[in-house]
Amino acid sequence: DFFQKWINQNTEKARFMKNITALTAEFTKGDQGSKELHFGHGFVSCDSYAMAAAVDESVVTEDAQYGVSVELHGTMTRGMMVLDTLDLLKLKHKATVFLKCDMEKFKQLLMNALK
Repeated sequence: DFFQKWINQNTEKARFMKNITALTAEFTKGDQGSKELHFGHGFVSCDSYAMAAAVDESVVTEDAQYGVSVELHGTMTRGMMVLDTLDLLKLKHKATVFLKCDMEKFKQLLMNALK
């Protein structure tokens, strides 16, 4: 419901967002999209969460620090970033992983971005 409200604002930016997300929105409704969705039907833009956190860090209400590695040799996960949640790799540098957010702040940032 939020996605529809977001992209149907009567602004040039919202019309642009609606246009560039149209294929993804249709994909999520189809058979293949239904098989690949992990969070249910709808549009999830991970980049939007990252940008919201960059604009207003108070959007993030829980995070964790993990070592990460990119799998370059596997056949099932080639190119996938793998989180070392058990710290088995003992990596010095860690990535901050966003676990929970203030959804109302997040939605307001998205709405404001398309005004």
